Amino acid sequence: MTTIGGRLRQCGIDGAQADALEHDSANKKYDRLLRQLLLRGLWADVVDEDLPQPRWIARWRELGGSDFPFINSPALQRLLDAGVDVHDLTDVVRSAQVLTIYNIAQLIDEPCRDLGYDLEATPDVQLAYMADAGAPHRPGSLHDGLEEADPAGRHGQPRTLELRQFGGLPDDLRAQLSDLLAKQAWSQAAVLWKRAVGGELAHCLAAMRQLARQL
Repeated sequence: MTTIGGRLRQCGIDGAQADALEHDSANKKYDRLLRQLLLRGLWADVVDEDLPQPRWIARWRELGGSDFPFINSPALQRLLDAGVDVHDLTDVVRSAQVLTIYNIAQLIDEPCRDLGYDLEATPDVQLAYMADAGAPHRPGSLHDGLEEADPAGRHGQPRTLELRQFGGLPDDLRAQLSDLLAKQAWSQAAVLWKRAVGGELAHCLAAMRQLARQL
């Protein structure tokens, strides 16, 4: 039988954390588990950035074709037909979604925040779940932990053009560049980048310094 820890590992949670959450659950402590599941669930709704063709586009077309609500497939197709770069489109959609899930997390943390804190009668309430014994449990701050839970490891920040271009290179070329950047061999990395991506050598050199800070 699959355990909670085993299922969490299947979801991509590392072993030590999965074991700790399973231990908490065995002792009827669900605060950290609830927080982890909520954060993971929020990020799971953000589009993928897979190269060379982001998978979310095919998925949205599939959903739109099945009359699933909320998906504007015609607008998506018009943008693609107009020549919009699929990776630019992905970056814009992802940014909008990250902002949305952050706002959702903040709303869960502070349901009354839109009433304003200057209103004397604003209630100080928090969402919670009830344990079997009837005691309330809260997951802790979601929006404070949202950035750290970013599967891309960028703490919610958009990827730069250099990072996106790097991700589209063949595996062996990425490995070579990573090795050169780790050694701070800027000139050699810039020459390799120029051959692969193009551009002025000075711009390639600046791109390598920028990329090194992101890898």
